[in-house]
Amino acid sequence: MSEVSVAVFAGGKSLRFGSPKINAKVNGREFGEIIFNTLKSSQFENVFLVGGERSDALRWGVDYLEDEFPDSGPLGALVTAMRTTQSKNLLILPCDVPFIDVQTLETLMLINADFDVRVANTDSPQWLCSTWRLEVKDFLENEFAKGQRAIHQICAMLKTEFVKVSDSSLRNINSISDLD
Repeated sequence: MSEVSVAVFAGGKSLRFGSPKINAKVNGREFGEIIFNTLKSSQFENVFLVGGERSDALRWGVDYLEDEFPDSGPLGALVTAMRTTQSKNLLILPCDVPFIDVQTLETLMLINADFDVRVANTDSPQWLCSTWRLEVKDFLENEFAKGQRAIHQICAMLKTEFVKVSDSSLRNINSISDLD
């Protein structure tokens, strides 16, 4: 069993952006290509795309997971990924952080044994840039079944560790103007 698997979430509707963010480009390269290349250079063995298009995952050489709970937000994608991973920990990322770097990934994956989840913190918590212990899978599934959809509220119920990371590595792209 690998220590850490990685799931990149690409199931959102990208309403503010206007098209799938994972396929947006920076310097001629798609966000997905950039993120997955960074993950590969970090030596992660179990990497997958949750939601989005299977053809993208194939192109980028990663596994694909159909989101079991489309339109249920990131918590549905997290439950989907937790049901699949065999690793002790699951690092999750949104598809709109093309500037993620190896140092940030290494910082995120080092979850302290006293915590259930490790969340990146820039000027505020970056809930979707976090590492989760597989041990909380049943708790997540139960909360999801009860109607919970907010990852930050889930974190409030768990032992959550916040770790300071570089603002620039998690620069979130929510609209085309954010690329300027």
